[in-house]
Amino acid sequence: MPDTALSALPFEPVPSTTDQVFRTLYAAVISLRLPPGTKVSEAEIAKQLDVSRQPVRDAFFRLSKLGFLSIRPQRATLVTRISTRAVHDAIFVRGALETECVEAVCQRRSETDLAELHALLASEKAAIGSSNPEDFHAEDDAFHQTLCRIAGHAHVWEIIQEQKAHMDRVRYLTLSTERRISVLAEHGEILAAIEARDGPLARELVRAHISSVAGALDAIRAEHPDRFEDHAG
Repeated sequence: MPDTALSALPFEPVPSTTDQVFRTLYAAVISLRLPPGTKVSEAEIAKQLDVSRQPVRDAFFRLSKLGFLSIRPQRATLVTRISTRAVHDAIFVRGALETECVEAVCQRRSETDLAELHALLASEKAAIGSSNPEDFHAEDDAFHQTLCRIAGHAHVWEIIQEQKAHMDRVRYLTLSTERRISVLAEHGEILAAIEARDGPLARELVRAHISSVAGALDAIRAEHPDRFEDHAG
């Protein structure tokens, strides 16, 4: 069969059991359903998810490489406490990438793109009152992911996702109704700058939006000291 014939066929790899376990645990860690300091057991997780221990072991290893699990020989595996250094590093990386993306969006966006972004804000607004913070978090992410795609750099979102996970645990500690309203307003300002094709303003707004986590970090840490590492990072 010619290569061109293969390239025309749709192909989406089916997630492996390890991938599925990893995604489930990853979501539980960043949403704080598995809070910092929680002991986790391969055997218990395997039983809960009805899988063998090997994919759980592999998922644990991947989470440890991201800094979310502390695996120590002959000792309990723990969900790590939040590292302020990791949060600041994530803010830096995300700010650098997303400011570049949003400036490209200002130049590339079409009327169809603008309509999609407005629809995303409407969905985000509807999620403000949800009792499950993960609903709003998902809509928030969808807005930023779409900006990367419109910019022509969809792959950047994969890099951002890996980095921002350390921010996300902090964000879940701040997702009050008031904060959700503020996030929606900030997204609205970013979208207005995109509509006006004002790249410099859009960059400034995105940088301030992402950096707001840093501004609140000391207060959040003081309110939830048990969820952070002992040192300031």
